[in-house]
Amino acid sequence: MAEKTVKLTITEINKDTTLSVLATLDGKKLELPVEYAKITGEELAELQESYGKLVIPLEDVVKRWQEKLFQVSFKGHLSKLELIAINADGVFVWDNVKIYKVKLSTGTSVNLLKAKMVEGKKFNRRRGVRIALDRRMDIQQGGEIIKVVVRDLSYCGLGFIEPTESKVKVGEPFILFLVEDTDEGDKLIGKFKGKVINQRELPAGGIFSGCVISSEHSTFLQRYIAMKQMEQISGRKMASAVQHNISGKNWKNKIVNSLVESLDE
Repeated sequence: MAEKTVKLTITEINKDTTLSVLATLDGKKLELPVEYAKITGEELAELQESYGKLVIPLEDVVKRWQEKLFQVSFKGHLSKLELIAINADGVFVWDNVKIYKVKLSTGTSVNLLKAKMVEGKKFNRRRGVRIALDRRMDIQQGGEIIKVVVRDLSYCGLGFIEPTESKVKVGEPFILFLVEDTDEGDKLIGKFKGKVINQRELPAGGIFSGCVISSEHSTFLQRYIAMKQMEQISGRKMASAVQHNISGKNWKNKIVNSLVESLDE
């Protein structure tokens, strides 16, 4: 029997779907987690009647990330905007979406994402935006603590290296203890369920494991990775990395507003 094809359509997306928009700005990719707007069924029906079925109401795309966006300079224009949706079945993407600010008859204002295609394209969970870590961390599997070097992390998966033979078993669940450096020492960010889906030997020695992370962690990890992305784009020393391309007292607000205007085009 042929394997059933997993699909996700725009109309199936709801408040329980993990969402983000991936913007290409000045040649850099910046992924911003977003939330399905808190509107009534009647308001959703009004949006679909006015703008068609291929729409998703979103809470303010920029508001949550405004403080971090202040630290990033966007000199050019938005060249591409994609929608990323994650559920228990996988990760789905819609290319070349647009976002508009609209006001409903009830007086509610929302960001309205409009897509060209009904169905999203399913792609490998490891293709989620990744951040490089190269840090020693612990993995727990079957009651045993295993030390690994985590090379990279996305909200969908991670890659790690073991120096000799692999102690982490393929296909069996494990728990990653995600830590990061702080002024007070190591800080535990959280514990995340995952499993190894493939392994390969490295030319210099050691075993590299490619893993998926349970979709239950997607929302938290999207926000964590978005913050790390913006730190990396801006540089650790935020003030020295900002380029004052816009003059005036409100130059930071103008930078943020320029992103909103680009999204509204």
